[in-house]
Amino acid sequence: MHAGHRLVITGSSSLSAGCGKLANMKSNLRFLHVGRRFTHWKKVNGSQQTDRGFAISNCGAPILQGSELKSCIGLNNTTYRTNYTYPKIPQEDEKFIIRSPYSDVEIPEVNLADFVWQNVDKWPENVALVCGMTGRQYTYEMAYNMSKQFGSALIRMGAKEGDVLAMVVPNIPEFCIAYMGAVGVGVTLTTMNPTYKPDEIARQFENSGAKYVITIGLFLDNIREAAATYGKIEKIITLGMEETPEDCLSFIGMLITDDGSLYGNYKCDPHNDIVVLPYSSGTTGPPKGVQLTHYNMVANMCQLLHPEVTIFECEPDVDNQECTVAVLPFFHIYAMNTIMTCGLQNGVKIVTNPKFEPEMYLKSLVTHKPSYLALVPPLISFLATHPMVKSSMLKCVRAVTGGAAPFGPALIENFKKKCEPHQIEFREGFGMTESSPCSHVQPQENAVLGGCGHPVPNTIAKIVDITTGAALGPNEDGELCVAGPQVMKGYHRNEKATKKTVMKGWLHTGDIAKYQEDGQFFIVDRLKDLIKVKGLQVAPSELEDLIRRCPGVLDVACVGVPDERSGELPRAYIVRKDRFVLEQPIMDYVAERVAPHKKLGAGVMFVETLPKNQTGKVLRRELKAQVFKGSFGY
Repeated sequence: MHAGHRLVITGSSSLSAGCGKLANMKSNLRFLHVGRRFTHWKKVNGSQQTDRGFAISNCGAPILQGSELKSCIGLNNTTYRTNYTYPKIPQEDEKFIIRSPYSDVEIPEVNLADFVWQNVDKWPENVALVCGMTGRQYTYEMAYNMSKQFGSALIRMGAKEGDVLAMVVPNIPEFCIAYMGAVGVGVTLTTMNPTYKPDEIARQFENSGAKYVITIGLFLDNIREAAATYGKIEKIITLGMEETPEDCLSFIGMLITDDGSLYGNYKCDPHNDIVVLPYSSGTTGPPKGVQLTHYNMVANMCQLLHPEVTIFECEPDVDNQECTVAVLPFFHIYAMNTIMTCGLQNGVKIVTNPKFEPEMYLKSLVTHKPSYLALVPPLISFLATHPMVKSSMLKCVRAVTGGAAPFGPALIENFKKKCEPHQIEFREGFGMTESSPCSHVQPQENAVLGGCGHPVPNTIAKIVDITTGAALGPNEDGELCVAGPQVMKGYHRNEKATKKTVMKGWLHTGDIAKYQEDGQFFIVDRLKDLIKVKGLQVAPSELEDLIRRCPGVLDVACVGVPDERSGELPRAYIVRKDRFVLEQPIMDYVAERVAPHKKLGAGVMFVETLPKNQTGKVLRRELKAQVFKGSFGY
């Protein structure tokens, strides 16, 4: 297809798909004049190219170069850096510092969008993005050109470098296109959960200083109400509406009326310019905007693409392309910088699901046959226990990565058993929004079930005593601290919280962990989730993993319940298979296998659901509040 040809993309539903009302969508999407634009092609020799993001010096192979689509987009004169200024380490602490076993990676000081799109000319005809609900799809060439047109249209609209665009969009292909377009012209993004209420949206508008917002029709009323409360939103951009309201701009309209000519003028300062302001989950306090720079995001991508770390196995071509199903929300850093950016940089076909619905998710597995999946505990639990899930649906999956919350050996074992006779590689990692997100990942070989592995390349870690701050040795529980180029610049407009979280160059994670002699780490639990029984610490995750092994237990969360004599006592809230699963046998099962202070002294309460955020973390404070109110116990 040449420039100026008509491109029609149709689907069984409009872009306002996702997060509810799926059955009511029926309109088609039509994009006009969005396609290839090849101009002024020539062959040039490059002294430096990149292979999957890693610098290769003195390479004389010819590069095809065009004005709008070329190899190593924007990277021809890029500086690469391997050295990172680590915290000063006292000599007596050196033996307690765990360094990555992997070689350092070179990190280009470059705009994130240029890094993601640098290989797009290698697989322009390959499918980049597919809507798992409607089936509409975009090739890599289309997605790249559309992102440039959107970025250019933002500048033409009046946006300036450093202005903040809020994204209130579910997982649809256009999320990625809009995201990369904004990043490419220096507009900072703040992403948020589309299910937020107007007051929550308004608070994030206010804290982030948002000037613009992009959303779908389904959430437009909430956005308008939030914008009215905040009072400083200049433009609302809508995706996929049949008729764009007069007070909004159309995403499609912005694309088809812009030639992309204002894209490419942004001079990025990768160490200081903020790509995105995702907000921390708020499970340990008020949500805080996490300032992630271009360098932070690119660094973590390079760390995850190290040959001994990467989940990717093949170089894409027409007949051999990695594929994944993206149901984890792109607004969260886990999916944002592992599924979306790493996937696009490596030519993956990304199948988006706007929300988790069992039928849609399983249809995506069967239809698109993903080669790898990024999952969280609730998804693993669904795949392992739900009768709808057949082992044949997973036979195409080569590998699974896990994060966002601890899985525990029992859950992983149940999942692997469901996949039999097919063998799936399961690799758990650890990260947080403040580290872009990944700081640890299990090795390809000799991983310990239930652990989170070694520090990723260019990263160091230590465990410190939660009272004294002293560095600890192997197999001692303490707070996990990490340092590396992926650690955030700081919290937005919150210097006090920044100083409490990043101290002397170390990111304090707030997670209790330990490490083995071989340097593999294990997350014990969140520091603030520990149950204190007569001064002794009880990790809820330890009890949860044990209880999951009880027949008939589908899900479980443990919390501390106030007690006059002991301070707190552990209680288990359990989702059971049926009413034949009883309290006393579970309490006896636990008592036989743990120390006295870890027994379920506050008993068992059966519930129908457990409150979780969209990445699978149990919201323990909500759990306590709901159960104390009697709202879902039975």
